Amino acid sequence: MKKSFVLLFFTFFAVNVFSVDLINEDSVQSYRDAKSFFLNKEYGKALDKCEEAITFRKENVLEEVSIITEALKPKQVQRAGDDLSAVLKVLNERNEKRPISVINKYIKLKGEDYFENSISKLISHIQQKEHYPEVYKLIGDIFKLEGEYKFAEDYYKKALDNSNVLNIPNDRFELLYSLAEISEINEDYKRMEIRLLNILTDDSTYKNKALSKALLNTVVSNKKDCFEKFFELYRGNNYFSLKAYSKLSDYYYYSIQDYDKAFNFCALNVITSITKIQEVISSRDITFEFKNIENLLYHVQYYDDIIKWGNDNEIWSSFNLLAKITKELGNIDFTEKLLKVLAQFSPEEYWRKESVLQLSYLSAD
Repeated sequence: MKKSFVLLFFTFFAVNVFSVDLINEDSVQSYRDAKSFFLNKEYGKALDKCEEAITFRKENVLEEVSIITEALKPKQVQRAGDDLSAVLKVLNERNEKRPISVINKYIKLKGEDYFENSISKLISHIQQKEHYPEVYKLIGDIFKLEGEYKFAEDYYKKALDNSNVLNIPNDRFELLYSLAEISEINEDYKRMEIRLLNILTDDSTYKNKALSKALLNTVVSNKKDCFEKFFELYRGNNYFSLKAYSKLSDYYYYSIQDYDKAFNFCALNVITSITKIQEVISSRDITFEFKNIENLLYHVQYYDDIIKWGNDNEIWSSFNLLAKITKELGNIDFTEKLLKVLAQFSPEEYWRKESVLQLSYLSAD
């Protein structure tokens, strides 16, 4: 009998805590359903679920704010003022499980320092979560696929304006990439450039002007060892920037023929790609160490996922573009050495053939 009572007590307690923890779960489930319909190309159903998720999110936010504000009304709690830790202490003394659970959920999600120990800032943050940027982005994706670029752009902007409440902060970069893509589709290349550069505002590699200068000086010096030095000495690790590097280097090279800028972004693309590839291979093969670019690309052929990643991020094309740019900058020896490596070791046949073709043009010149 005693065992049954204990089991019943803990079951009751678990159910109550679980119900509090599941606040927002209905909006999350609607979003997941919308994603599922989207992946199945059922865009009408996906939009319906998106609207449902937005409605649930608003209701859930109102509920959470109400739970906390009601708990703050007693004089005993009001005496704690705006001090979040003091409020939590009083709520614990009063055994106020629901508001404690909501508050702790956001502390766990954002960290203690995010709210500066202020209960009002925590409530303000919850109120901002009335917006659902993940859903806005999905609606933008649907409109983009249907060719409704103006509506897509509006929703991407709305998501970006509320990116401070994204569950995954780095999803902000995906929004900027989506907006840049819309600009490219609309042939608004200046706006595309601005949006791509906005992606790089927190990129320490891009902001390292000494690195950019060193990369350029290495190539234009035309020294005998500059090819080996370029691939051995320089590295970058801001992988979220790779697509921006690629798009910007293409834009500056092909559209406006600004070869210095094209080189800067292409070089950052190449050294960051090398860093990522080296990191992945080293994690799988403890005997691997970087010797030269030939050896690195030779090892890539054994990893289908790295080859696919390179295709998805236009990495292999960036190596060939680097050869074109260094030719324009006057370092024919660097260009020739790079093309010979790519003609033999580029992971994709198309770019190997392209390298051979570039070499033939180089010989003709």
